Amino acid sequence: MSATHRLSIAGVVLTTLLLMGVSVAFGMAPLQGWTVGLFLLLELGIAPCLLLAPMAPLWFSLLAITTSLTATVAIGFSMALSALWHPTVALWAVVIVTLGMLAVSIRRDLRVLRNSGITAAVKTPGQAVRRLTIAGVGIVLLAALAQQTIPQPGGLFSSLNVFWYLGLIVLVTAAVWAKRAASSPAFPVLALSGIVVLSQAVVYGSPAVMSAARHVGIVDYIRSNHQVNTGLDIYQAWSGLFAGIAWICDAANISDAMTVATWWPVILSPAIALATAALASRWVVGPHRIWWVAAISALTGSLNIVYFSPQSFGYFLALVIFALTLTERRAERMTLLRAPRGMVAFILLVSIIMAVSHQISPYLTVAALGVFWLFGYLRPWWMLLVVLVPALVWAGLNTAVLGRFLSIGAIGNLFQNLQPPKHSFATLPTPAVTTLAFAIPAVLLVVVGLLAVFSLLRLRTRFAWSLALAALSPATLFAATDYGQEGIFRVVLFAGPWLAILVAANAWPFVRATVPAAAAGLAVLLGVNIYGQTALDWNRVVTPDAARALKIFESSAPGIPASRGATALFDRESSVLLLTGTANAAPQTITGRYLEVQYVSREIFGRYPSSSESYDAAADVDQLTLKYEDSFEASRLFALVSTSIGAYDERYGFQSYADYKKLATAMAESPRWKPVVTGPTATLYELLG
Repeated sequence: MSATHRLSIAGVVLTTLLLMGVSVAFGMAPLQGWTVGLFLLLELGIAPCLLLAPMAPLWFSLLAITTSLTATVAIGFSMALSALWHPTVALWAVVIVTLGMLAVSIRRDLRVLRNSGITAAVKTPGQAVRRLTIAGVGIVLLAALAQQTIPQPGGLFSSLNVFWYLGLIVLVTAAVWAKRAASSPAFPVLALSGIVVLSQAVVYGSPAVMSAARHVGIVDYIRSNHQVNTGLDIYQAWSGLFAGIAWICDAANISDAMTVATWWPVILSPAIALATAALASRWVVGPHRIWWVAAISALTGSLNIVYFSPQSFGYFLALVIFALTLTERRAERMTLLRAPRGMVAFILLVSIIMAVSHQISPYLTVAALGVFWLFGYLRPWWMLLVVLVPALVWAGLNTAVLGRFLSIGAIGNLFQNLQPPKHSFATLPTPAVTTLAFAIPAVLLVVVGLLAVFSLLRLRTRFAWSLALAALSPATLFAATDYGQEGIFRVVLFAGPWLAILVAANAWPFVRATVPAAAAGLAVLLGVNIYGQTALDWNRVVTPDAARALKIFESSAPGIPASRGATALFDRESSVLLLTGTANAAPQTITGRYLEVQYVSREIFGRYPSSSESYDAAADVDQLTLKYEDSFEASRLFALVSTSIGAYDERYGFQSYADYKKLATAMAESPRWKPVVTGPTATLYELLG
């Protein structure tokens, strides 16, 4: 990057810090939230990267974002682990250090600019690509703002108007035009990687995956207690990401961490695409192939939706480690004494942050690195230890909570561990929309896999074989654990980049028709990605009123001490909430008191009632109430009725939505249940004595 570009980037950081200071001085809470969040998540790493030698924009962007995220997590987790929670002091200390580094870099770049002179800007095809990208994102954003709503049965793509699709067409056009104009497609590919999650965040205003609420509960616990308790549960033990976000929320005066959880995928999805492109640059030549690898990997990943979760964060860090450690075989060997100490220290930092944030990602990372070491692409060999040792040490320190998730019977049970998640309470056939939401992306992944196999057979080089075996390496996860029967999804996630690189490495016979082939291929990838990510929004997305109802329950209901929460289930001093369907469709454990209250699903009382015209909702409610009352002697009993629960039950064949609506009506008419909170999609009830 030129000195002019570096000065412009420094100016962006200074502007953010100026607005941050103004927001704090004048009590402008929304502006403070956005500026502090933006600075700590994306800009904290810019100043130290500006002090390094000039580098390509791809690598500068990746290092800056990675430094921002890892430094934020490192500082937040250090404060939480030591119980020295001073978020405001830490923020301003970081700001002062950043200003000092910016002063050094700006002075240096101004000197360079004076010596070399300012050259007039030259129009390039890349400028047109960037303008098209900005226009496409702007159209999509405006269309999403105009259609804000609660999740609909048809998913996101059925809720938006024609202008949203027009914006997508503009983005695809920008990516294809970049190829025709011999310019980098970086901007449109990065935009396409995050355009769906951006639309969901704007339209729904809440996280697109229910599980995000559980993670928000850990963040709230840290904010309430000013520390983590690694002995409580596995989420506390591996709470690196959550502690970093807790620091952001307290420093930025963000009252509800669900806001960060909503926008987290908008930040991380392009970051993952960026890391994939950097990794691809180690293997394939040319900006178009590099960014097509990123596009293929990002748009075929809807089986593993990026959301506010440690596994998404761990995957990003794994890609960064791959990009930084893998080298060409002909590269000079590094010895321990000759290795770039700064780079090794940075990889160690990334490895430590990954080790304290997610249990599985470090081992999947090491499995792939081991393959490349065997083929001579990892130098030196002890880089494996740099990644592995922090994970082993942290696991060893937390064996008390980890042991509950390890099963001796799972070791070596490959076929059982290979099974995807099952739903044993189904009484109805699974609707086509649910099947297609998984089947269509899976078919696309199979196509990518077949293309990768074709490339392997055509190339048959050491390089190709290393990529193929790296794609298979995540399957080692099946040898030791079933990972909650979701291991297949983690394997697919970690195999994706290697398959995409292998596909891009081949010289395909239709290269002469690259532009139409690229347009058609990108349209298919984007269409499948949109459907896979949004078709099940009706039952996946957290609705604001359901989240508010459960926050009220968790915050105000009598509870037991958190220290007893792991063992004192359904204590008489506690409160219990009945989810009137599956437990997978409610944003439960959303506050710091998540261990003090209890949730149960109706599934603990047996199978769902058979759906038929003779379904008696009033009798079902009476029977459910009686079983609930007899089973628990808690101080207070609650229940939640929500559209999301009914939608999930229908989408997975548990109970028809028509029958669930009858149940909701019967609950509302029952004299035993008193409404506590009522919203557009959810009602919280309390059982009367």
